Amino acid sequence: MARDPEPDVSDRRELMVLSIVPVLVAVLTLASWALAHWHVGPLFVNAGLALIATLFGGFQRFIAGFKDLFSRRITVNVFVVVALIATLAIGEFRPAAIIVFIMAVAGALETYTMDKTRRSIRDLLDFTPKTATVRRDGQEVTVAVADLQAGDRVVVRPGERIAVDGVVVAGASSVNQAPITGESMPVEKAVGSAVFSGTLNESGRLEIKTEKVGEGTTLARIVHLVQEAQGTRAPIQNLADRFTTWFLPTVIALAILAFFVTGDIKAAVSVLLVACPCAFAIATPTAVTAGVSNLARRAVLVKGGIFLELGHKIDHLLVDKTGTFTFGRPKLADVVGLNGCTPDDVLRLACIAEKYSEHPLARCILAAGKEKGISIPEPEKFTTATGMGVEATWQGATIRVGKPAFLHDAGLRITPEIEGAVATQSELGRTAVLVARDGEAVGVLAIADEVRPEIPGAIRALKAMGVKQITMLTGDHPKVAAAVAKAIGVDDYQAELLPEQKQEFVRKCQAQGQVVGMIGDGINDAPALALADVGIAMGAAGTDVAIETADVTLMNDNISGVADFMWMSAKVMRRIKLNIFFSMIYNVIGLALSVVGLMTPIIAVIFQEAGCVTVVFSSTLLLWAKGERAVP
Repeated sequence: MARDPEPDVSDRRELMVLSIVPVLVAVLTLASWALAHWHVGPLFVNAGLALIATLFGGFQRFIAGFKDLFSRRITVNVFVVVALIATLAIGEFRPAAIIVFIMAVAGALETYTMDKTRRSIRDLLDFTPKTATVRRDGQEVTVAVADLQAGDRVVVRPGERIAVDGVVVAGASSVNQAPITGESMPVEKAVGSAVFSGTLNESGRLEIKTEKVGEGTTLARIVHLVQEAQGTRAPIQNLADRFTTWFLPTVIALAILAFFVTGDIKAAVSVLLVACPCAFAIATPTAVTAGVSNLARRAVLVKGGIFLELGHKIDHLLVDKTGTFTFGRPKLADVVGLNGCTPDDVLRLACIAEKYSEHPLARCILAAGKEKGISIPEPEKFTTATGMGVEATWQGATIRVGKPAFLHDAGLRITPEIEGAVATQSELGRTAVLVARDGEAVGVLAIADEVRPEIPGAIRALKAMGVKQITMLTGDHPKVAAAVAKAIGVDDYQAELLPEQKQEFVRKCQAQGQVVGMIGDGINDAPALALADVGIAMGAAGTDVAIETADVTLMNDNISGVADFMWMSAKVMRRIKLNIFFSMIYNVIGLALSVVGLMTPIIAVIFQEAGCVTVVFSSTLLLWAKGERAVP
């Protein structure tokens, strides 16, 4: 699916804006140092440059710190503000500017990693056509979809998307409903059939009596569900903030102690500076960014640190069937010969009859014939019964291919043998297509959605990573769902689900205290992806909506990447804890030296930067971390 180039421009603009603050702070700080070092100009000039750098770069930090303080929350922002105010109060402007620079770099990094703009709502709405053809006063006119009203007769030609929810009043066709319902096979529509906005009319011409437009359509309801889910997900409190709640009061007490022990206010400020949790604050974003970069090389894109924190905790994984466990396209699964006809002969006859058909099932039959190298001659005559089957004449024989009812209406007697063959395929979750020659059934074609070959191994890998339960969700018939679930070995399945029912199932699992991961590829999965603790989209085959709504994207459509994601999640969390340990070691040593007056503010900042360097180096090692998928 083609992507709008605008998001790339937006991303570059966002990255540029995020880079401006740390770059300007660095330039101003270096200019201040240079003027002071070479004694150029009066003191207030170089001090002023450092002060401007501090205020410019730390403006958002100051605002956030005061907001947190007024909200009675002790966070890293509050700690930084206290340290900066104390540093500026004694005239140590350059140390304050250095602290602001460190925090600006960390903040820009974290913001870009965690807050990439999502465009899921816009992309969802793109599935609705902007105009529709309406029959009015005996003529067909094009009107804006916004001007449609209930009762309008909308004309939809082959290849067009349906703009309204309604009922077919004329015509017949195959409609691809996968974006809304997740059904893997096109659904035959005739007079009286319900259709949904955003679905694709694949073959015949339809006239639809409009029942719902605008906000009332199924597609609009999905948009609302996505908005609601994204707005209600509660953020996880940053680990650094939890630590700071008790650490800041302790440091302030130590600063007061240092002042009384040494009688020097700079010693007290040094305590605040050396304990300023810069290394602690970047312990998480640097590890997260390295983990995200590592996963990107494995074709797994993660949209933020919160999801890496949750990844290894997933204990219930919900997976959409169509396009995720399966390819989402029909494939000839079996050919059964009847009345002495061989499977190859049955397939050849079917290919001859279907040669000029545009139906999706006809295309998969022809593809199977070409794969087997079968020569497909031209039929002498060809007619189609939309939604039922085709009839062709070849070498004087009449070949019919289609539904049992279509052949029955043409005079074919449905014998117990034929009924048994059709029933067998139906029990396997396959679509049975009959082939007849001159009024005699010669075979059955079994068509099914193709299961991805890597799925059984991927399921074993996920189980090895600690996933306790895997449930398949689908809009397909229960028999189809049961057949696929049995073939791939999932724990459970839920069939005939609409988008809101998938989302409700996610909510039900979360209410039971489970950490829920959801894998999907279509806009019908978007509400569930948005509500799940971790939403995971199939990137290559998935819709833009699913990709933008999800938190993790598998660019190669291999769900074994979820095991990679969970493995890296656990590794990142361990590395964050190790980083915190390093930062605490530096803090403890620095605090001890500061309390007894052995540190100046400048040395305190240098010591604190050493902690930052250690944390960054520790996190950078994650870039080259390797782990094999646990596939038995």
